[in-house]
Amino acid sequence: DKKQLYVEAIRRSPDYSSAYKNLGTELFAGETVELNDGRVLDGKQLFVEAIRCDRGSSSAYYNLGLVLAAGDTAQLHDGRLLDQKQLFIEGIRAGASEKCNYGLVSLAITLSANETVTLADGRTLSSRQLLLE
Repeated sequence: DKKQLYVEAIRRSPDYSSAYKNLGTELFAGETVELNDGRVLDGKQLFVEAIRCDRGSSSAYYNLGLVLAAGDTAQLHDGRLLDQKQLFIEGIRAGASEKCNYGLVSLAITLSANETVTLADGRTLSSRQLLLE
């Protein structure tokens, strides 16, 4: 079972971001998993842990944004409360050097027709411009 392999990887390396991230992607909505330290985490909490371990993991921000319900937020270990759009923007920042950045596409999809977003580099882009990036 893949889930148990990821749980074992976390036991052996509690700061291994990919194990938390991969385990989070294996869970169904509402499903939880018990780690060897006794914590019971859902996908949202696993992606927060992945970000704690590696703040540069663009896919962890992206996946965390995907599991949030409309209007929901996620609290990161640094205390910030981020909604879906903010998580996608963080994913863009984290993955600025990646050729294909899922955060750009995800953020573009969440924007309404006339809405824009200002990125960390100061550029203000529309949904269409984000998709063309």
